[in-house]
Amino acid sequence: MAQTVTIPVFVLKKLQTAAKAAVEAQDSLEDYLLSTDKRFLARMRAARASHRARQTRPLPFVKKP
Repeated sequence: MAQTVTIPVFVLKKLQTAAKAAVEAQDSLEDYLLSTDKRFLARMRAARASHRARQTRPLPFVKKP
């Protein structure tokens, strides 16, 4: 037997706003943590340098089926 619960629209809008804020906060935290991680920054610099030096390979050559 199915039951339905009526929820006011303003409550749903508040939940939507809160969910969006949580996602933005999570993204900001992730950006901050990565920007302060010395190992990650070193890997990104190395990847950027190899890309500029044209030492990259197309994805099909490195991706395993």
